[in-house]
Amino acid sequence: MITTTTPTALLTEENYDANYLRFVDRQAGVSLVYDSEDERFYYNVYCMDLVITKELFSVECEFLEDALELVHQEFGTWELVPYEKKGCSDCSAK
Repeated sequence: MITTTTPTALLTEENYDANYLRFVDRQAGVSLVYDSEDERFYYNVYCMDLVITKELFSVECEFLEDALELVHQEFGTWELVPYEKKGCSDCSAK
């Protein structure tokens, strides 16, 4: 019997800022970071443990295409999940 699997949804140039990849208590994605010495933004590929709020993986890339390729190489089998939109009343910085 031949079975087919649906390809895992991936982060793209259109959705990387609204979604992340999740596996159990880990979150991976691409964010923008500013380097004040270079006076420019970089794309940060990250993975963090959500339970202990610790970054486990972090690599800065000059180009979004490179960042997306790296995040898919490392975490491409994880589930694509949208970020939750919360209002200011839910902010943990209060």
